Amino acid sequence: MTSPNASDFWSDTETPFADRRRSLVRRLGHLVSIISLLAVSSLVVYTTGGTGFAYPYVMLLPIILSAAWFGLLASVCCAVTGGLLLGPFMPLDVAQGTQQSVENWSARIAFFLLISVFTGWLFQNLRKANQKHVNALRHDLETGLRNQSALKQDLKGALATASRDDTHKTSVVLILVRMQDLWEITEAMGADASGALMKSRADRIAGSMTPAHQIYRFSTSELAILFVAEAASEVRALSESIREIGEEEVLINEVPLRVQLVAGCYLVENGTTADPDTVIKRARTGLFAAVTANVFFKFYDPKSDQQTAARVKLIAKVRSGLEKNQFELFYQPKICLKTGHHAGSEALLRWFDADDNLILPGLFMPKLESTSLIDPVTRFVIARACRDIKSHGLAASSINFAVKNLMDPGLISQMDSMVSSYGVDPGLLEIEITEGALIQDPVKARHSVESLRNQGFKVSLDDFGTGYSSFQYLSNLPLTGLKIDRAFVTPLQTSADARTVLRSMIRMAHALDLEVTVEGVETREQWDIVSDFGADLVQGYRIARPLPVLDYVKWSNEYLLKAKIT
Repeated sequence: MTSPNASDFWSDTETPFADRRRSLVRRLGHLVSIISLLAVSSLVVYTTGGTGFAYPYVMLLPIILSAAWFGLLASVCCAVTGGLLLGPFMPLDVAQGTQQSVENWSARIAFFLLISVFTGWLFQNLRKANQKHVNALRHDLETGLRNQSALKQDLKGALATASRDDTHKTSVVLILVRMQDLWEITEAMGADASGALMKSRADRIAGSMTPAHQIYRFSTSELAILFVAEAASEVRALSESIREIGEEEVLINEVPLRVQLVAGCYLVENGTTADPDTVIKRARTGLFAAVTANVFFKFYDPKSDQQTAARVKLIAKVRSGLEKNQFELFYQPKICLKTGHHAGSEALLRWFDADDNLILPGLFMPKLESTSLIDPVTRFVIARACRDIKSHGLAASSINFAVKNLMDPGLISQMDSMVSSYGVDPGLLEIEITEGALIQDPVKARHSVESLRNQGFKVSLDDFGTGYSSFQYLSNLPLTGLKIDRAFVTPLQTSADARTVLRSMIRMAHALDLEVTVEGVETREQWDIVSDFGADLVQGYRIARPLPVLDYVKWSNEYLLKAKIT
């Protein structure tokens, strides 16, 4: 995978032609200045009476400037030249025609040389220190890889080089590679281990690439790869190599490690105008698209920008939606399999815009959960659920907590007083948390769960089995329940393996004294299977869809009446 101008790519990127030309012009200007100062200094000494007066020391100016502009050797040459100009051919006293002795001008040359050596050494060390500082600013100290600052500078040069190349149809390519679970290694083994792993993967990727390229540590868990290619097919071939590298194990501190890689790419075609920030932004958009689609690699798609922009605008309307009472809670009933009784519900947030159109939660909740707006939204859900429980005599209800909610000590500490202010027993409100919250900060998550339990709330683990499932969480946390995701329910009728897995999950949860809720039950056959396996509660369309509070109350009364009749 090579391009006709690949060998010249990095030389142009490191020092673009325009920069080299400016540097050459600047150095020529400095040289002319030094020569002019030598001549002017000699003329000043002669016209002011000769070397017997104070003016010979004006020659120090070109000597010092040559040390600053060109270095030690140039300064020494300038000192010798200046000394000779004020030496045997320069009178001691012009008016009287007195000539200098050899000792006089030789001593002056020696003095000039001493000054040149000292200033040359001084400026040389200053340049080295400055270069070291510049290198530090352009490199990641932990891995030695170039950093984001260096990427932007090199990318600027690469784009400039490509725009001047009318001969070859090459494209500048930026790939962002994220190590999805690097933070786990950092938590378990420390930053040095994660840095060593990142450096190892960067070296391995570099070894698999044939085009001229450069690799950068873009962020704590991301690498950036910059190179040129002739076609998108070449990029796809390289992405496949990167994917295979991600599946390899590497020994770090004698521990075999492997990280899941995901990558996004933006390809700047020849003749296309782009700036470094735009290229990076679009490569990141490709990366996010790959993460969202749960695939390894994605090219940038302009549609993603449109979707992101629409979602951002939608998120911006959330606060006003709360103020205008556009949000409400729907309730999906739960049934106890052992008694057949109605056993409460799950409160689900719904948003109806100004035209009374339903905005699906999937369009705003995933993004909302990572913003500060999740706090007022969650507080609204708590308040509305408590109000409905109190006003309509609802049975126990569960609400969902985002990761940010569980990590918010202010919200956690206020839960008891918030619920009690509505006259509701905390035992009637169950908090459903996700495995993602436990993974992000296990210690803090445990403290939050313990606090909620001490305040009287039930706490269950939602969507169990779809994330980083581990029964270790269940044994280490004071949970009261476990909700098994619908993904394990759908194949029950056709897959023996699915039935075996579900039965094992239910048995393990019961062994830990957890109440098991199975969601997504839609058919009689699924109901019978989960009932035979010993699940405690079921939830799904087989019972009812999520209902507005008044419809839910009506359903609850009808279900109770039907149960009494039968």
